[in-house]
Amino acid sequence: YQLSVISYQLSVISYQLSVISYQLSVISYQLSVISYQLSAFFSCSHIPISPRNAHEVVSPSPQFIIHNS
Repeated sequence: YQLSVISYQLSVISYQLSVISYQLSVISYQLSVISYQLSAFFSCSHIPISPRNAHEVVSPSPQFIIHNS
């Protein structure tokens, strides 16, 4: 009797794990859709994001560093 209860609990646990992995795959799919929408929005937006612009945004300007030191 105890063995059947243990096997039943194991099957319930494996079922929950499969549900969790399915939810994780759905979440990762939604994240990829969101990132695709963001990239499409940035490519369609009027703000040009050139590598030079991105570099200026990421790194602080030299004058700012000089003023801080």
